[in-house]
Amino acid sequence: MREFFFKFKFICLTFFASISVLLIILLFRQKLVSDDAFKMTYPEVVFVNKVSIDKDVAVSSLRDLITPFLEQEKLLEVDIRTLSSQIEELAWVENVAVIRDFPNVLKIMIKSKNVIGYKAFDGNYLPVSENGEVLNFPVDYEGGFLIFGDLSEEKLPDLLNFLKSYPNLLNKTVGAQLINGLRWNLYLYSVDEDGILVKLDNSFYDGIKKLEELDLLQGILSKNISEIDLRDLDKILIKQRGNNGV
Repeated sequence: MREFFFKFKFICLTFFASISVLLIILLFRQKLVSDDAFKMTYPEVVFVNKVSIDKDVAVSSLRDLITPFLEQEKLLEVDIRTLSSQIEELAWVENVAVIRDFPNVLKIMIKSKNVIGYKAFDGNYLPVSENGEVLNFPVDYEGGFLIFGDLSEEKLPDLLNFLKSYPNLLNKTVGAQLINGLRWNLYLYSVDEDGILVKLDNSFYDGIKKLEELDLLQGILSKNISEIDLRDLDKILIKQRGNNGV
């Protein structure tokens, strides 16, 4: 009888001890969740590649978009799917991953679009991506390959890819204008501040090759000239400054 009593007492004490521990855990968890657990800090933004446009402008547009989501104090309450979708709609963003980094960090990893030039349009300068897409994101132009003309953004990748084979010319070319959607005019640095206008035919490949040849053999881009007309390679026209051409 006495042995039974001790066993019963032990079972009761064990039961009540287990209940007490469980209650403490539940109370602690409730306290943790209700107070500071998963309380979100300011998001951590990581750019996985170099931002081609003005980084301050990019961060500002990102901050304006993220701010409303910070009204949700708890990390678990943030709608990361909606946030991801809205960030991807930014003109300069290629793709994005929004991650809950527990216990309290919202991590935003962004790949920006690669900008290869800028299009002058209606008094604005719009970045052009490597896919020939004009990004509706006006910026202050501070240098870079500048283009003009309808459809120039679509044809720019092909032009730049070919010019990469001629780094001497590429480094001297500051901009280009597409004429009637068919042919390019190139604008190059020169010995003065006026630059050199180079007119190419509809198929610009042979004209660029000829321009490279003229510069290597005759140093033509170092001479005091204003224009080189390569639309007809059998009759190349070169204008000196102050003259009508030779």
